Amino acid sequence: MTLMTDDALYFSMRRRAYELAESGRYKHWAKVANALMAEGVVGSLIKRLDGDRLAVMMITRCCEQART
Repeated sequence: MTLMTDDALYFSMRRRAYELAESGRYKHWAKVANALMAEGVVGSLIKRLDGDRLAVMMITRCCEQART
């Protein structure tokens, strides 16, 4: 069994955040973050992504585009 590093977990979670955003079910990053938490993603990883203002902006933009 291979353990994922913190960075690998982070990038996997970030990819999942974009998948959720592109689904059209969420209006903005905060809703995507709630969905990630509900899926069992570790809070510290979500907080790390929340600190990346560019990623948060892009995820929110994906949400908006998917809903139009």
